[in-house]
Amino acid sequence: MSHFVECKTEFRDPRALVAALVECGLLESQIEIHAEAVPLYGYQGDVRPQNAHIVIRRQHVGTGANDVGWQRQPDGTYRAWISEYDAGVGRYGNRKDVARLNLALQNQIKQEYAYQVIVRQQRSLGRSVERQRLPSGELEVVIGGYR
Repeated sequence: MSHFVECKTEFRDPRALVAALVECGLLESQIEIHAEAVPLYGYQGDVRPQNAHIVIRRQHVGTGANDVGWQRQPDGTYRAWISEYDAGVGRYGNRKDVARLNLALQNQIKQEYAYQVIVRQQRSLGRSVERQRLPSGELEVVIGGYR
């Protein structure tokens, strides 16, 4: 049985988080959004003690995977729950073939989230937002329409 690892994040906007997950390859229909936290399940269908408000069920993560979720905290941030198996850490650190939500994908989700927050904020002010991925993998964001 793999162990869930708590991942600190700065996610605050659930809509931007869902949009980031979609940009990273998930289908919107594969992402559950709950007003109240629901239990996460392990790869054998066993209920885990972790709960989350935004959930990707294990069948959408991959074979032998566990649920992945983000739990809203009292301060409005979201705590990510990703098993060691799915993150490719701990005793699974040398098994890159099973690391579906590895550090690289977690960083891509954070990058997409930041972009989605910028887009929402700037468009609400009537500005345009464009982006370009640089060869380094970084995003270059251009905001237009300043007055």
